[in-house]
Amino acid sequence: MAKTGRRIALYELVNKARFKSAQEKALSTIAVSGRTSGQPQTTGEKPQAGAVWSTRPKTIRLYPDRIELCFSWQVTAIGLLALAAILLVFFRLGQITEIKNSKSKVQNQSAAIAVEKVMPQPKTVESAPATTAERPKMVEPMGDHIIVIASHQLSSHLEPVKQYFAGFGIATEIIKKGTRWLLVTQERFDSPQKAGNDGAEMKKKIISIGAGYKPPAGSGFEPFGAKPFQDAYGMKVN
Repeated sequence: MAKTGRRIALYELVNKARFKSAQEKALSTIAVSGRTSGQPQTTGEKPQAGAVWSTRPKTIRLYPDRIELCFSWQVTAIGLLALAAILLVFFRLGQITEIKNSKSKVQNQSAAIAVEKVMPQPKTVESAPATTAERPKMVEPMGDHIIVIASHQLSSHLEPVKQYFAGFGIATEIIKKGTRWLLVTQERFDSPQKAGNDGAEMKKKIISIGAGYKPPAGSGFEPFGAKPFQDAYGMKVN
């Protein structure tokens, strides 16, 4: 029996050695596969900082069907505060713009009111009542003489003389008498042969004014002598 027990012990010893050897091989295989797969070894050594940082999730992750954003709660809080500040700034700017627009409208309205007050209002023109027909004025009796200022065979030579006397307020006209044209006064007077009446006074005025007459230069019109119109005379008309 003692011999049988030693055989069993030897057999068990051999089995244990084989088992241990197989266990060591298995452990070595696991260690090699762990190094190749990138998994940390369970050797008791402390993991490096780079290995720990690489395990953190990326901020932006792309997938075939979606995009994921991953932020920490600190970053999220800061982003929300920044967004709220931006919205508050835009809101304040809108209020300032609205206040300025309202002020400009008020100023424009006040300016328009001031202009309306300054500008005079148009006065309504009242239609004048229809006046009764005026009584015809009594025509004072006129003389029976006109004063002949000048005469010529062509009426064109009398036209500048007519304009000359018109400049002094003496209205004249050109009439034909026989074969000659006469420049006479439109107004009638008493006979200028009688001293002291209106005819005599007008004759003196015509002679005085006519002394300064000169025809237009280069026109070829009659100058009517060195002292023109000194022979003016009265002519009786019907």
